[in-house]
Amino acid sequence: MPRGSEIPEGIRSTAVDLHQAGKGYKFISKTLKIPPSTVRSIIVKWKRFNTVVTLPRSGRPTKANPRRKRRGTPDEANAAGPASDKSGDPDKQKDISKVLAAAGNADSNSSDPERSKEDRAPSGPALLGGDKEMRDFNSSYEEGDNTGPSGSDEEPMSSFLFARPTGEAEDHERADHPERAGDREDPEEKDASMVDEDAEPSDTDEEDPLASYIFAREGPGEKHKNWASCDDAPEEDPMEHIFDPNFDGERKIYAGSSVSVRALLLLLLAFLLKHDLSKAATKDLLALLKLLLPGCIPSSLRFLKKHVTDVDNKTELHLYCPRCENYLGIDPGTECGVCQQRLSKKSLLEKANYFLVMPLETQLRKILTRVHSKLGKHVTRGDCLSDINSGGEYKHDEQEGSITLTFTCDSAPLLNSSKFSVWPILCTINELPYAERCRNVLLHTLWFGKGKPLLQCFFTPFINELHKLSHEGFTWEDDSGLELNTRVTAKVCVCDSKARSAVQNFQPFSSEFGCGFCYHKGELVQKGRGFSRVYPVQADGCDLRHMAETEQLATLVIENGYPQGQMGVKGHSPLLLLPSFDIIKGFIPDYMHSVCLGVVPELVNLWLDPLYARKRFHLSPQSLKELDKALCAIQPPDEIRQRPRRLSDRMHWEASEWRAFALLYSPVLLSKVLPKLYYKHWMLLVSSLHVLLSQFASQEELSCAELCLVQFVSQVQSLYGLEHCSFNCHLLMHLSDCARSWGLLWANSAFVYRDVHSRLLQLYSRTESASPHTFKQFFSYDEMIRRGSDVLKDVSAEITDLFSSMTSCGILTKSSNYISEDAFTLGCGSPRSLTVRELAALQSKDSWPVTEYSRFVCRDTLVTTLDYSVSCKRNNSVIETTGGFVLVESVVVLEKPCSCGKASGCCCRELVVFGRKLLLANSQPTIQNAQLDRNIAKFLVRVRSSEEVCAVACQDVVGKCFVMEQKGRLYVMRMPVIASL
Repeated sequence: MPRGSEIPEGIRSTAVDLHQAGKGYKFISKTLKIPPSTVRSIIVKWKRFNTVVTLPRSGRPTKANPRRKRRGTPDEANAAGPASDKSGDPDKQKDISKVLAAAGNADSNSSDPERSKEDRAPSGPALLGGDKEMRDFNSSYEEGDNTGPSGSDEEPMSSFLFARPTGEAEDHERADHPERAGDREDPEEKDASMVDEDAEPSDTDEEDPLASYIFAREGPGEKHKNWASCDDAPEEDPMEHIFDPNFDGERKIYAGSSVSVRALLLLLLAFLLKHDLSKAATKDLLALLKLLLPGCIPSSLRFLKKHVTDVDNKTELHLYCPRCENYLGIDPGTECGVCQQRLSKKSLLEKANYFLVMPLETQLRKILTRVHSKLGKHVTRGDCLSDINSGGEYKHDEQEGSITLTFTCDSAPLLNSSKFSVWPILCTINELPYAERCRNVLLHTLWFGKGKPLLQCFFTPFINELHKLSHEGFTWEDDSGLELNTRVTAKVCVCDSKARSAVQNFQPFSSEFGCGFCYHKGELVQKGRGFSRVYPVQADGCDLRHMAETEQLATLVIENGYPQGQMGVKGHSPLLLLPSFDIIKGFIPDYMHSVCLGVVPELVNLWLDPLYARKRFHLSPQSLKELDKALCAIQPPDEIRQRPRRLSDRMHWEASEWRAFALLYSPVLLSKVLPKLYYKHWMLLVSSLHVLLSQFASQEELSCAELCLVQFVSQVQSLYGLEHCSFNCHLLMHLSDCARSWGLLWANSAFVYRDVHSRLLQLYSRTESASPHTFKQFFSYDEMIRRGSDVLKDVSAEITDLFSSMTSCGILTKSSNYISEDAFTLGCGSPRSLTVRELAALQSKDSWPVTEYSRFVCRDTLVTTLDYSVSCKRNNSVIETTGGFVLVESVVVLEKPCSCGKASGCCCRELVVFGRKLLLANSQPTIQNAQLDRNIAKFLVRVRSSEEVCAVACQDVVGKCFVMEQKGRLYVMRMPVIASL
């Protein structure tokens, strides 16, 4: 019976020829337009039978035939197979050359984001030194190194990256290393057990593209210096000195343009980083811009690669054993010291048994040179708690001439259904103000793989470097050239409960003594069809953990071999080796995980779950529709990045959305929806969070917030049931102690690292060369921010806004709109004269020329006029001043003759805000708490509009407020510290 859809013999022969030329399966598939599985079947068939001809079914050898003739030697195969046709048939040789040339052109011009390994990996004669080296390299690359365990269940990153043939590795290695032949099975047995050509090809056996580049460039004993592809011509580019300080920065792209060449290239680099364009797309973009703007665009990619970042020659690859995950360091030996596994650096790199490290010293030196003037510039107010420098633990260990770090090691899955995850170690400098900490996050370690890393191995480079930095410090120069020596210690670790128990080496919170802060045992109760561990409030209190006791318990567990641990301690934590770090007090119950992703969604889901329809706290479907409608009508300020979504879509809400709902939306929306008893209980949590997330909090306010949290947790059992006294509710009891030790909750929360996590996941999802590409893109972004601050000093607002939007870095420059140290305007102003009412508000009869603006920034807080807020559907127009609440109507800059006598033509610039006063309403929201003897709804203020115009100076602005209208009533709340520009 004839076979249908059969691949022509010529195409199959060409596939074999391409394979012998060193091309991979994906490249051949793309070139010949046939599936990769078909290519694999063709190659496997040729290796087994030395032919690509379709044999008759009756004469075809079967896999189980013990008398099947053993295949010929490689020399015989080359003489009898299609390779001999290539050398004997000139016409066929020409056809193959044409195919190879066409394939190479298609490969270099491809713009497909899902391009193959050859598109991603550096290739070409310019890199590898000729076609012969190309073939030799690809041949050795496909060989691999099979010193690792063949039956291991653990698949490192190689299973995620690029497929490689599996049937030829042993043959090549046996040929190259005959001394190892005795360690393997008999060649005839191996040949008889080869994969059948009908077998389904596997795409899980893949390699890391970084290894191909390393081995292509390294000679014997030579260390790799650069990961970037350098396939462009080495000649000097006319734009080479564009970022040189002596370059003419005023040179415009054309006569009459406001855009300089330097600004254009910076915007181009930012565009390429944001969209992560392929090489082909980048070349096409450069060619297009060169046609439009000749002489202003670099001639090759070499310039762009050179000026993006210098991360390549500073990144370290730290290797680990594939069997036991023992840390091996940068240069491993030939054998693992723990499991005696035979090791090969080449094999470890190919199979991605490594993680990447960027030394802290390198990053700190660059950051401190730029922002050293802001060290220790925290805003303080007497004895009030505020930033991390006001905490008791920070003050206790504060040392002159040193800096401290807060770090996180939370994991993030690539996809909800993916087994692969990202584990970074991110750090921030505690001595920087909060806004600067958010802008200067350091990435030290990046691990990517299946499951999670062995924490002892994962933390080793971080601990080793901090040992050096804490004892010896590092030297750096400030902008005046003064050389300084600074020591570095890590003080705080931020992570969720699951990662925290793993890092502390404690039992998880679902086990006995699962709390890492106290000795609460918990109890098992029935919940649904199973059991759950709950943490109700204990009447006699609960003892707190201490580091000395923890070390003793860990030693006891190790010496006696207790399998279940003691008092929740399973053994020694790797962070016990971290200098000056307290394994108990150094961790915090992060409110992003425990509150925004814990208690808040837990209670909201209880209110709306149909299973609890008969409970008093249940909200009807009609109430849900009203809440959805009210949420969609809210116009939040810019601090809340995402507009409110319906509660019906709460399963897709992020932590910031739950935070906004709890702090700002729910006090007004739930007042008439939730039963009164449950609403009062909910307001205990909300009022305490407003204190713990305020800019400043006195000791008295902190004590009141602590009592509110205790009442909230203790009433959960009576209102919702014992089964809902979750571990997240228990963590609320430790929030106030954390604030006393390390500042208010916003000073050291995981929200600081949220954007970095999102950026890492985005980069992973858009590239096949996972770890190296992400590392490069991350540090390239930081380099762009630094260059933007230097280059875009005196450019138009349109250029600054475009650069800020592409880099998502907020406000970078103050340019010509600079008013004072803490205030500057945004956008283009328009000249006008003051009105009579405005002159009366200023209490002045002199009418100076003024320039009106729609936006200004005061102490890192964006404020806009009412008209601008209506147009952009973001309300940033309500502020709190020393005289009350004000609705901003206009913002002007007064330019009047200078009275200081510095110069005859000098002018004083003063920013003045004109607005309408918001007066307090006659009735205010009141929830009187008998135990506290105070109104816990004091943070919620009801106001009414007035026609009284007032003038407010910039120094009189206290902060921005959130305003919300509900059934004709206006409510105002002071904005908690939840974001930073």
